[in-house]
Amino acid sequence: MKRLFRIGAAAALFGPLAACAAGEYLGIVRPSVLGQLDPEMATLLNELPNLDEPNEAIIGRLYATGGASRPTIGADGIMRDRIRIPKDELLWYPAILILPRGGTLELDVTNEDHRPHAMFAPSNGSRQLLQLPAATRGVVRVTLDQPGFYWFGCPVANHATRGMLGVVFVKGEVPPEARLLRPPQPQPGSRRPPRAHH
Repeated sequence: MKRLFRIGAAAALFGPLAACAAGEYLGIVRPSVLGQLDPEMATLLNELPNLDEPNEAIIGRLYATGGASRPTIGADGIMRDRIRIPKDELLWYPAILILPRGGTLELDVTNEDHRPHAMFAPSNGSRQLLQLPAATRGVVRVTLDQPGFYWFGCPVANHATRGMLGVVFVKGEVPPEARLLRPPQPQPGSRRPPRAHH
């Protein structure tokens, strides 16, 4: 088990370093992060590489294999990014969008696939729907004023459950009326994941 963990963790943690700039990956090898690699985390790291192929270990793929992006902010204050749907992959590229603050987000979405898709995206408590017939491109604009975690997906057939899910992280200060009154919580690096009872 320990040998398998070392091989899996090395592949998951250091494999991307050979292909991309090291700066983007150094965060996951910090001692505070490595100190959290208990059996549950080891299982996660060993399993992730097996979920990066369609129709292998599961019927689809892990959505996060589409990667992450930080939209650019235009002179008009609107955040913009481009998303692709590659042929035969049932994934958004990127699948995770990281916004520095709340506001308006405009997405230019290209469907490179031979099948139709759609984007069902959050917008201040409601949703926007962008239809994407095969080999087409469209633009959707949403507003996400509050910090938080939002999801978007493809509502066609079972595409979302096969990997076409994405998330938007909106950073920023939580307004006073939405803050929870609770004692300070332990921060990453000092916390340990809850252990499963076997």
